[in-house]
Amino acid sequence: MPEEVCFYGDEKTFRGNLLTFARKSSMIEFVMATQQKEAKSVFGWAFLGCGNIAAQVADEVIGEREMKIISCWNRTLPRAEAFAEKYGSRAFASAEQAIAAEGVNAAYIAVTANKHLEYIRMCLSRGVPVLCEKPFTVNAAEARGAFALARERGVYLAEAMWTWYNAPAHTVRTWLREGRIGKVKRVTAKYAERYIDIPRFRSPELLGGALVDIGVYPLRYAYELFGSPHGVTCRGEVRGGVDITEEISLDYGEFCAEIYVSIEDARGEEFVIEGTQGTIRIPFFHMAGEAFLEGREKAHFTDDSPKYGTELRRAAEEIAAGRTESGYCPPRATLDTMQLLDECRRQLGLVYPCEQ
Repeated sequence: MPEEVCFYGDEKTFRGNLLTFARKSSMIEFVMATQQKEAKSVFGWAFLGCGNIAAQVADEVIGEREMKIISCWNRTLPRAEAFAEKYGSRAFASAEQAIAAEGVNAAYIAVTANKHLEYIRMCLSRGVPVLCEKPFTVNAAEARGAFALARERGVYLAEAMWTWYNAPAHTVRTWLREGRIGKVKRVTAKYAERYIDIPRFRSPELLGGALVDIGVYPLRYAYELFGSPHGVTCRGEVRGGVDITEEISLDYGEFCAEIYVSIEDARGEEFVIEGTQGTIRIPFFHMAGEAFLEGREKAHFTDDSPKYGTELRRAAEEIAAGRTESGYCPPRATLDTMQLLDECRRQLGLVYPCEQ
């Protein structure tokens, strides 16, 4: 309420005080209306899973003025409570309660990959839009079922393949389409870091190994740039029920994309496209902040925007606009990439316990 205004005194004083009262009342009403409008425009997320990747995403989401983590859930409640305290959220004892919390507009799923489909279905069946971490599901069949349910319910569902929600990858694709390096003649990619010491990478039950966790990135990058290959060859080492290293060759007819992935051999990360008139090089391509065009033309594209924050903001914008499929990460791209992963696993003889 505005402060009390005195209406006693002569007529001139009365009119002046009355005008002051009206102005203050209008200002307070304006401020309250603005605050209400801002509150309504904030997009609310429910985080299902409060592990390391969820924390990395949350670190950037809290820097986005138009988004807020409303609720969170984790298999172990103390972890969810610690997450909620850190990020100004509210922890719930069940995932169902978390996605039903007031102010939630969508769910971000970051549980272990073997459980993705379970929570995708739970959210979609309740009409809650979903952005789900990669690998999207265990296999392509599960992914097809998930997208079929999303279409049936008319609810947004997308894979959180952050690379393709951000500008560097799209800049590379534009350079190729514009013919900036001429005709493509060779593609090489590597994503090899020593992750084998991390327990989940050694767990078949949690879809551990190199292929679906990090190999999905170069496979998806090649797919986004060149489409589905004519053929796939994959060879590698499987140890203790998980794949350690792969050499993958994607046949595109006039050139091949040669991909190396490993969770034991730390060779680094880079995607290189060689053409008849130049080369495109993207260091740390799955999370790139820059891309280099070298040869006849030279360019250095940089982008220091928050990659996870941009990903969730763009997904939120699509959901708020009423879309049921993502333009940044469409279902077809996810399904085709899942099929590539399935074929690589078939050649390796790699079957997860949850598929047996």
